[in-house]
Amino acid sequence: MNEEEKKKLTEEVNKIIQSRFEFIYRNYLLIRDAYKNDYYWPELDPLRDEICLSIMFGLCQAAITLTNHFLESLLKNALIILNGKDKKEKEEDIKGRIITSFMKKYEEGIGLYGNAKLNKTINCACSVGLITKEQKEQLHQFRERFRNAYSHADKTKTFGKSTMPVAGLKFENTEFKLVEKGEPEIANFLIGQGLVQAIMAQNDAPRYFLYIDRLARDIRMRLFGSIDNNSHED
Repeated sequence: MNEEEKKKLTEEVNKIIQSRFEFIYRNYLLIRDAYKNDYYWPELDPLRDEICLSIMFGLCQAAITLTNHFLESLLKNALIILNGKDKKEKEEDIKGRIITSFMKKYEEGIGLYGNAKLNKTINCACSVGLITKEQKEQLHQFRERFRNAYSHADKTKTFGKSTMPVAGLKFENTEFKLVEKGEPEIANFLIGQGLVQAIMAQNDAPRYFLYIDRLARDIRMRLFGSIDNNSHED
């Protein structure tokens, strides 16, 4: 890459960064605590970090999709770990085969929950005391509102019966003329869906993630106790 190409690339990158300032100013304070405070749970901290960065830079549809993945990972990991907590081997069986022992400890839980659907993991998490009944109901609402809508591109779940005002125009004799006004349901009006979904995501992504972030911290406390010396116990 020559100097001229480097200069052009730098200009393009700076332009992209500048275009994100609006979102950084608006969103950073919302997710600052979640971004700065680790769970000390390595199965989940990389997801928390990426979601925070997505929201920070205004990539909110990506943030919602990744929060869906985060929720599923959180519940599955928690259920698998809880299932393995009481499975202790004799000291002589563990000695010299740490990896085998670790995998054996969680083998049953992975079999039970590794391929489970979100509906099941939410219900199971409640039944074993990882989440409350109120949290269970809220997660089922999120499952319908965000997981099914965004992960499966189900526009009826995304927009429901919401409508939007539109106008039909035609170009005639060098000017636009109004030929029709209407207020169609967004779920059935393809041309408007992309923009409306992006706008909705800007409002929905932070509150959705912050709820799951608080839930993750609650579940971590129930599984491992308080964070002590920045350590993670299995």
